Amino acid sequence: MSQEEMDFNQEEELLTLYDEEGNEVLYRKMLEFHHPEFGKDYVILAEEGNFSNDDEEIELIPMINVADEDGEGGKFLPVETDDEWDMIEEVVNTRMDDPEE
Repeated sequence: MSQEEMDFNQEEELLTLYDEEGNEVLYRKMLEFHHPEFGKDYVILAEEGNFSNDDEEIELIPMINVADEDGEGGKFLPVETDDEWDMIEEVVNTRMDDPEE
């Protein structure tokens, strides 16, 4: 599947989500894209607190973005299949290594 067939949004945005204990955690949306083969929208997040030290590798968190009934952003679901993980890893490596695209 070529990258040209996928719709990317690299506009960074801050999101407040809740962890397992109900605590608010601020995340930065690094990349958002629709993958036609899987028919899903994906979002790549990074915890905002991880940007303070330039030497540290930033942990990226891929999620499936499921829209609610009116087509707006609804909820994030975890990525569960190995095929999706492989595709996301390839997309992230390609997009993050060459941000000029």
